[in-house]
Amino acid sequence: MSDRLIVRPARLTSASKLIDTLAESLSEIKEQDELTDADLGGALGKGADQGAKYRTGLAEMGLVAFLRGCERWNGRFANDVLALIGVKLVPIHAGEANGQSLQTRLAKLMLEVSVAMEDGILTELEIHRMQRSLVEAGEAIDALRENVA
Repeated sequence: MSDRLIVRPARLTSASKLIDTLAESLSEIKEQDELTDADLGGALGKGADQGAKYRTGLAEMGLVAFLRGCERWNGRFANDVLALIGVKLVPIHAGEANGQSLQTRLAKLMLEVSVAMEDGILTELEIHRMQRSLVEAGEAIDALRENVA
């Protein structure tokens, strides 16, 4: 008999947590991009009423609408919910990466991290507030990786 460890399957994330997380991402996109529920719904191939339901977590999103959201907003839309299952969305062609763009995006993120860490603690709220900089720095790094590959 071998001394293998018994590995239990990972606990499944609840459907309500998945829906709520995607709703939070849509709410942030709506606020950051100054969109209406009609704008959200239209981008997802739906109407304003359905856009509002997705944004508030009152409806489960179908596959086509989810993929349209991924296409439109990339990781800003999908990565929080995908992180719940241990993956993230990265564009196949992340674009051109140049040293200046990468340096600027990393410097912006490092400034936000430094300010947040002044008290020696990095809270979940502080990380949440720097989400856009995290995504932008990640996209620049992904583009650089693609250019190297």
